[in-house]
Amino acid sequence: METITLGCQTYSQSKAIAIMRHNSSHDKTYTLAQQLIAAKLNIACGNSDSSCIMSAINAADSWLCLHPIGSGVTANSAAWQEIKSTSNQLEKYNEGLLCAPSCDSAAIQFARPTLQ
Repeated sequence: METITLGCQTYSQSKAIAIMRHNSSHDKTYTLAQQLIAAKLNIACGNSDSSCIMSAINAADSWLCLHPIGSGVTANSAAWQEIKSTSNQLEKYNEGLLCAPSCDSAAIQFARPTLQ
């Protein structure tokens, strides 16, 4: 992917990588953005069943429009509390625990030899 839209902003690949590498402990907008990027990449890599996560993706994008990446939302703020469960749902999807395996899980399953 050359670009990715997070909230109301479109980011270049290099900027998205920088967001993924950013320490998210003091600004929870990065935590949500990191999970949202991973979810969108998991869908783009061929996990066709995104039915269980689309509403969370839409909610995360809407929230990031109101609280842009880098806006300093803290873990104990009301703003974070309203989206925290969505971030957790995105994380579960990215770990392959919902309706589709993560790209990493699919690759591991494909590469693992079958025992007979």
